[in-house]
Amino acid sequence: MVMSELPLPLFASAGSLNTQPLQKVFKRTTAAYKFLWFLAILDVVKESDPSTAGNLIFSTQDICARMVAKSWIPTQRFKLSFGCWDSMTKVIEALKNPVNGFPFSVKYREPEALKALEAFAKVNPKNFQKIIFNPLIQEVSFRFLNAWRSKSAEGLKESIRGATSGEPYSFPNGNWNSIEVPSQWAAFFRKNYSLLKDFTYWNFADFLQARNTAVPGLVKKFELPASRLSLDSQRKFWLSYLNSEQVTTDIYGHEFTADSFALDHFLPWTFVVHNQIWNLTPMEKSLNSSKSDLIPDEAFVAPLARQHQSLVKYHYRTDPNKSKDFFEEYENFFGISIADFVSASDTFVIDKYKEHVDPLAKTAINMGFQLWQ
Repeated sequence: MVMSELPLPLFASAGSLNTQPLQKVFKRTTAAYKFLWFLAILDVVKESDPSTAGNLIFSTQDICARMVAKSWIPTQRFKLSFGCWDSMTKVIEALKNPVNGFPFSVKYREPEALKALEAFAKVNPKNFQKIIFNPLIQEVSFRFLNAWRSKSAEGLKESIRGATSGEPYSFPNGNWNSIEVPSQWAAFFRKNYSLLKDFTYWNFADFLQARNTAVPGLVKKFELPASRLSLDSQRKFWLSYLNSEQVTTDIYGHEFTADSFALDHFLPWTFVVHNQIWNLTPMEKSLNSSKSDLIPDEAFVAPLARQHQSLVKYHYRTDPNKSKDFFEEYENFFGISIADFVSASDTFVIDKYKEHVDPLAKTAINMGFQLWQ
């Protein structure tokens, strides 16, 4: 069952609301803005005072700023594509241009991006209108409501004329500077916030998968986790090997000690979004800081492969039962048994690494990840 066919009984307290159109609101969506618009509305409703009587009115300027902020992590940190002609893609590209006066940073988290966008709207309202508000509001604000109508509107005036009771919001002043959310809909959004958010992200993931076909871990790339999973178990796996085999040089030729090393993701975590052992390698700490989210040259895949075969041979010999979970990660990624991995020739293991790692590295570079010089 696809998410767009999620049965309505899962929604709490729908009452007399016409929620059926939510089933089809994201069908045949060709741009990212509709997902971002709804996610932003859910957030402003959730953050509003639940004790407020009557309908709720929200600034569409605020909603548009939130749309852009929600795009930040997927597009800037994880390098996902919304499509080359997508309105949001054009907005962010314009914000990168220093001429427009926006304090652009790839490293913003969503709250930081929103704060910068809100400040931009105050300090440079004309550019905010031109770059963000006008392109986005004219695309999505009325089109989202078409799911509730028998005839789709193609403009704001037509949308206002065709408004029917029971829609999730309206334009109270006959323009698109604000939307009014009926109290029943606000209550519905609050009670079903998590489910509706998941509903939207599932559909958004389906949309993005078609535009990022070779990207791993796509569903994990909408938001940054509050903290990454610990590498403690992976570090212990490496440490016993480093001490026993007296390894003091990383695959890049820099010296380190077993007492002080960084465990690096060869392919950046922001690309693979996992801590699987085959992609981890010890390196000197300051070098790790300079590498950050960059992609190593393909020449380093061979030393990475040799290092991992040596690591696996050590644990296969000394503690095979304790290492089963890590062995399974190698088996799943390379498609061979750990016994074959251990007994294979040096050339075979290097070829396996190149066969699996090189295409991922090329995909990352095509997405916008930079080579590490």
